[in-house]
Amino acid sequence: MKNLTTLSKWLGALALTVAAVDANAISLRYKFKVDSSGPRMYACNAGIMAQSSNNKVCYFEGTKNQCTPTTCSDSDKVCHSSCVCSSTGGGDYLMNYGKLKWTGMSPMTGSGDKSFRGTSTSAYSQAFTDSEAWGRRITDLSFHLGSELYSAKYFVDICYNGPQIEYYEDNIQTNFVLKLAQAYAIDALYSGKVPGENSRDGMTMGQGDYTKNANLKVEAFVVCDRQGIGQYVYARNNSNQYNTLDNEASFVFGSNATPVNASEGSTSFFKSTPMMLTGQTADLLQDKVITNNDGKAPRHCKVRYVFSETNWSSSVPNLRKWEKEGAEMCTYTEIAEPPAAE
Repeated sequence: MKNLTTLSKWLGALALTVAAVDANAISLRYKFKVDSSGPRMYACNAGIMAQSSNNKVCYFEGTKNQCTPTTCSDSDKVCHSSCVCSSTGGGDYLMNYGKLKWTGMSPMTGSGDKSFRGTSTSAYSQAFTDSEAWGRRITDLSFHLGSELYSAKYFVDICYNGPQIEYYEDNIQTNFVLKLAQAYAIDALYSGKVPGENSRDGMTMGQGDYTKNANLKVEAFVVCDRQGIGQYVYARNNSNQYNTLDNEASFVFGSNATPVNASEGSTSFFKSTPMMLTGQTADLLQDKVITNNDGKAPRHCKVRYVFSETNWSSSVPNLRKWEKEGAEMCTYTEIAEPPAAE
């Protein structure tokens, strides 16, 4: 009994102590939200066109000595040698085309195959329109060139979607930079599926002379749609919706379908000088400032890599080789928001 009485007194004292603490307590339940959205980058469009010489190119078979073509008739005086000629009626470009596989990006769904044929010497035949390209990711791309001369011009677009975070509206300074736009080509011969590290997809890598025969050059063009400028000021669209691809990152084309500007003006546009793509890496654009310590973060950017066969304009152009050869093209694109100290 004595122990029970002592325990009862101790519990009573403890209850008074707890009651005293609770009487001077304070509590708060607080909630807040977190927005999360990162950048993404993907191949989104491709196109092809021609650079027509409008001249017939003729030379003796196996040489680069020019010749004059004649038909086989009794009046012809020269019929003891082979004079090889190109055509002037579309042989420059009508046999060139591209094909790809694509899959839809959010909020778009679907997937499919697409081919696009070069039909003009002044405009690209594109796989997709500029507006629909943003919603499509290219998973496989190839160009197939059968024109008589090395006169094709083709491109691939790399699309960049910036974070859907309101840097401009919330006055958050950013320093986005196009760190690097780079291209490289590995020549190859098509000789079946040959085992070995230098072979893939039926191509024997490191062999062939396509880039040399074509005198292949590459250049890069960049356009950006930024927050705080133009029609779309915020990361969201003008209907206050997110997860949309509404943007102004479109090229304005000059003569011969060359990109010359962007809809938001020259401050959102960069271009490189053409560089040879034969056995070397082409560093086309480096450290190009997109935003400069301001809130105009990129909503969307598009980097276009244009590959041009330039041998067609030589004094005596090559006829395209019959032996099947080509190249594996590689592009590298980096957009970053580096620390201010960099």
